[in-house]
Amino acid sequence: MYGMKIGEFHSYKDFGLVPTSKPVVNLPSPKLEYLDIPGRQGEIDITESLTGEVIYEMRTGSFEFIVSDIEKWQEVYRKLLSTVHGKKTSLVLDTEKDYVYQGRLWVSEFKSDKNYSLITLDYKLEPYKYRLGDLRNGEFIHRIDGISITSSKTITLTFDSDMTIVPEFNNKTENVLTLNFQGKKFSLPKGMSRFPEVRGRKNLVLTCTGSSTLDISYKRGWL
Repeated sequence: MYGMKIGEFHSYKDFGLVPTSKPVVNLPSPKLEYLDIPGRQGEIDITESLTGEVIYEMRTGSFEFIVSDIEKWQEVYRKLLSTVHGKKTSLVLDTEKDYVYQGRLWVSEFKSDKNYSLITLDYKLEPYKYRLGDLRNGEFIHRIDGISITSSKTITLTFDSDMTIVPEFNNKTENVLTLNFQGKKFSLPKGMSRFPEVRGRKNLVLTCTGSSTLDISYKRGWL
């Protein structure tokens, strides 16, 4: 039997909900932008002109469930309203236990007769799903900690998700490091640093010179 975990509750174990079909979260639609110029055939595609990449809408859709114990439909309905309805939460499908979606779910429809009760949950979720193994202090962040740099060190950040790598650097000591990325140099003082130019949708090769200890973190997401 397929189900899902909504926050800390499981759809079947805690609510007795049985999906009427295998639950699948819909893909996000790309945010497509076109410029229409009078007198010109067709339109100019400017989808990537502002961000340099395709960005996405929120994921939207619904799940339909049957209440397994018809005698408890009122109890299930009230529990859903108090614990799930409209609240920001996480969603983990039984078929995708390594990944989590984030957003909101709410009760959009309820039907009941003498034979069965149906409950529909609508959802609006972030475009990307995240790997549960990346969860750190309530955030989904991939971390490479404790990189020791004594003179010069080359570090490769592997592009292994669908989200652009935008690394954040945490220099752990007072010693200033120099970061070289694609021929450009950046200064890394003590503390957190991030640079708009240091990003990409491929493996990032970074060279750090100096003497310090460095942590690097970035968000990973999958469609």
